[in-house]
Amino acid sequence: MNNERELNALIQLLDDNDQEIFKHVQDKLISLGTGIIPSLEQAWSNEINPTTHGRLEEIIHTIQFDSLVKEWKLWLSSDSDDLLTGAYLVSKYYYPDISLDDLQKKIAKLKQSIWLELNYNQTALEQIQIFNQVFYNYHEFKGEQSIVSFHDFCLNNVLDSKKGNPVSIGIVYQVLANQLNLPVYGVPLLQHYILAFCKKMIFDFNAETDLDRQVMFYINPINRGSIFSRNEIKDYIEKMQADPNNQYFCPVSVSAIIKEMLNYLIILHNQKGETAQMNELAYLKSLFE
Repeated sequence: MNNERELNALIQLLDDNDQEIFKHVQDKLISLGTGIIPSLEQAWSNEINPTTHGRLEEIIHTIQFDSLVKEWKLWLSSDSDDLLTGAYLVSKYYYPDISLDDLQKKIAKLKQSIWLELNYNQTALEQIQIFNQVFYNYHEFKGEQSIVSFHDFCLNNVLDSKKGNPVSIGIVYQVLANQLNLPVYGVPLLQHYILAFCKKMIFDFNAETDLDRQVMFYINPINRGSIFSRNEIKDYIEKMQADPNNQYFCPVSVSAIIKEMLNYLIILHNQKGETAQMNELAYLKSLFE
């Protein structure tokens, strides 16, 4: 909308008690898209009427969520193998103003520092040991098992604080490893999340058979990248009194990782009784189908 006066007139009508008028104004504002968000945010910061304040907040969120859905669909239809973009879109649900370019630049700096130390003539184990030394010792990334807040899943927070849960730290680890041509992939383990170093880069998880046979060893992203074997996963599953399903040993696709991320967040919001957030995230997850 080019006419600022017309936009301001619509905003003024948000305090109208007539629900039909309000609904018309709301729909009109939402249809104008993200371009009017700065004006809505300015009006929100100046507004003292609690009803109008709340309505502005709801309209801003609706516009941002609709925009996110469009980005999400575009990612799924074009390049859903891009793990960094997938994790960025999850983070953008909570931080609508974050920049993918900023995340990419931070990842590029981390990648450069690890690449300078890597020697591709070394064994896979030696390469991961060097990776771990730079990632955990030099850059001081730390993992925490507990999952208590959505902040722990947002890559902008993880890259700034250098702390995260198994999924978010694991995603940063995998993004860096893959950009360095190291075949590291996520494995959603029962109530945990680990990484697998494979014999080769995997480009089509649906076409591959016996994916678990491609695994050379496993990596714990929140325990400073410690290495462990298939037998240790078996022991863990037995302690959890679960069936030794083959899925606990197999690397998974990017879409499966992002769905795992959404699963944790849906559970987290459900536990806190935050139904609106739970339903919106469930909708984003449904777009994979």
